[in-house]
Amino acid sequence: MQNSPACVRLAVVKPRNENIILDSVAMARYISFAVLLAILTLIGILFYKVMIGFFVPVFIAVVLVVVFQPLHRWVLKKTKGRTHLAASLTTLLIVGSVLLPAGLIVGLAGVQGFKLLGEFNESNVRLGLSRLRSNKFINLESPAAVQFRSIDAKLAEIKKVVAESTSYAEVTDPQGRMAGDIADVRNRLKEIPEAILEHSKDKAVNVSKLNSVNNAKKNQANKNGKAPLEVQVRQKIEAHLQSTFEQIRLLTATLPDFLDSNPASEDLENHLVELREQAGTIKSQIMAIDGLEPNWIDPLSRNRAFLIDQTLEASIASAKLNHSLKALAPSEIGNLTSLQESVWSIDASWQASREELSGGRFVGILKEVANPSPEQVRQNLDNLLAYLQPHLISFGGGSVAFVIKLLVGLTILLVSLYFFLCDGPSMVRTLMDLSPLDNRYEEELLAEFDRTSRAIVLATVLSAVAQGLTAGIAYYFLGAPSVFLLTALTIVCALIPFVGTAIVWVPVASYMALYQDKMPNAIILAVYALLIVGTIDNLIKMLILHGQSQLHPLLALLSVLGGLQALGPIGILIGPLAVTLLQTTLSILRRELSDFNGLPDPTNTAATTVAT
Repeated sequence: MQNSPACVRLAVVKPRNENIILDSVAMARYISFAVLLAILTLIGILFYKVMIGFFVPVFIAVVLVVVFQPLHRWVLKKTKGRTHLAASLTTLLIVGSVLLPAGLIVGLAGVQGFKLLGEFNESNVRLGLSRLRSNKFINLESPAAVQFRSIDAKLAEIKKVVAESTSYAEVTDPQGRMAGDIADVRNRLKEIPEAILEHSKDKAVNVSKLNSVNNAKKNQANKNGKAPLEVQVRQKIEAHLQSTFEQIRLLTATLPDFLDSNPASEDLENHLVELREQAGTIKSQIMAIDGLEPNWIDPLSRNRAFLIDQTLEASIASAKLNHSLKALAPSEIGNLTSLQESVWSIDASWQASREELSGGRFVGILKEVANPSPEQVRQNLDNLLAYLQPHLISFGGGSVAFVIKLLVGLTILLVSLYFFLCDGPSMVRTLMDLSPLDNRYEEELLAEFDRTSRAIVLATVLSAVAQGLTAGIAYYFLGAPSVFLLTALTIVCALIPFVGTAIVWVPVASYMALYQDKMPNAIILAVYALLIVGTIDNLIKMLILHGQSQLHPLLALLSVLGGLQALGPIGILIGPLAVTLLQTTLSILRRELSDFNGLPDPTNTAATTVAT
């Protein structure tokens, strides 16, 4: 009976039903697990949205706990294990040693920043540019800046017209746009020497005012019914400059006819050399003006030499461009392609002449920056304010909201700091219990991250603070403006590898040299920043890290810039910390893989066991 077909069928069917039941149970558990994961994901997203607004203060609290963990252990030992008392005392110590000084510096920097922003208006910017142009160390004056901008704009219009035209006859029409633009360029070229002359006269007047005779002589001249001596001398100086100007104009009067004769390049160069030699002879003539005080001679001689050089070079450049513009006149054998080539060649030749007239490409760029038009100043200010407006708090409701948000963030920071110090170990154990990762890995990861991150964060922050404070001392004693603002900016920029504090002190030194006429102070600041500020961070990092591995400089730079771009200012710290955590995790993974490679092959072990 046991071997009958019915028994065989029963024996077969029963296990199949059991497998079906087992598969159903397993499927139900998989579905339940999937639902649990979905619920956990939704709750996690909700938790993220709830907590993301407090990420910055909580993160700062975590960093402070990691950095000051040795201090907390010492306080905990002194208080004989009283957890709440030790956490309170450590929080007070951190507030007094870190948060209050940082808040004071940031507050003073903010006040100076708002004051500086309030003074940043069109009239002050123009005054500053005027002082920048008249500095004693590099000549940034461009008397014909208006004419240069106009000529550049007209040449750009000519290029655009020629590029967009499809008919040679249309573009060379005497009544067309290009003809009008060419006429405007010629008129502007005539104005350039006159603008240089007027500029030289204005400078001479300023010299006469600064070196005027005493009031007694003025009053005596007035009593005698004569014009004041200052006015007499001013008239004589202007007449002398006018005479010098006419000499240079007479010297270059034949240059247009010479260019029209289409001379060879060598002949043209020799002719220009001859003109410059004759101008040098005029410049070397002794200046004699009756009633001129001896202390006026040197500045007036320099002004006269400037007039001669600039007028000569401007006349040469104007003659070249006027001659080149004749190539754009209508021609019976002309074509649009050759016209386009001529326009581009004329523009390139003018740019070269302009660079030479400005003193070179680099100086020419500086002169363009220092001599903007009123429209450019207004537009740049509007663009700057439009950029800064979203990042600044406004008076009224915006400032109140900012203060409230700041107080709430500070409260969360202090509360989080206290509870992390008090309940940190239990929080870590809870997270370890919830984590599916092996406890051995978790403990090693926490230990490595605690040690490495504390050293790197402490070294980075302390070196940045040291660089900022040492630079701040120099800013204060050397007379730099807005000391607290510059100090705060130096501390922040010191966190950026490679460039670091140079982002701040290089512009400050340039400002002091060119704008404030404090070249010795600027040189002292530059040398001090290079020798002291730029090297003190290496000493501090060496003392704190003392042999521990540091981030590669390229990796450090990318982590700072990437964190700054992704998370804002707090990313300066989060970026390197994330890279440090990644390095630690990869190091643990590498060691674990090495351990796995040292174990026997599981397949061979199973086969040996079965054989046995």
